[in-house]
Parts: sequence; structure tokens; C-alpha cells
Amino acid sequence: MDTQISGAQLATFFATAPIILLLAIFFTAWIAKRNEGNVGVVNVGTTFACAKCGRRGAREHMVPQAHEGAVSWYCTRCAGLHS
Repeated sequence: MDTQISGAQLATFFATAPIILLLAIFFTAWIAKRNEGNVGVVNVGTTFACAKCGRRGAREHMVPQAHEGAVSWYCTRCAGLHS
């Protein structure tokens, strides 16, 4: 009984293994991402983020504060902290 692996079999294994692993990774990622929809997507262009806490809100609900030539937008909760 010959238990050694031939050089041709070893070369074939190392030539095909990376391609098969790459395809397996792509297939797994595709399976994981294929049913994700645009559920709960917020149009970033219509909202502003608070410079302190990051809460998003409409422009009418944000308080602008100018400093050093720039304007930062704060939510009403954080606006009192940066007077």
C-alpha cells in the first residue's frame, strides 16, 4: 500500500484550493446579502446630524451655531450645552 502523495496530486490541490475557497467565500457573502432590502433607508440629504450626539433631525428641528467661520448643527437637547 503506497501512502505517499504524488507531486502531481499535491500541485493540483494547491492550484485549485485557493480558487475553491474564494468561490465559497463569494457564495456565502452573496447568500448573506441577497435578501437585504432598502428597509429603513433615510435620505441623508434631507436631515442633519447633531455635532454632539449624532442624532439626525430635520433642519427645522436643529439649532445652528457658528464658530470660527463654520456652522455646526445641534439638536435641541444638545444646543443648551454649547452656548
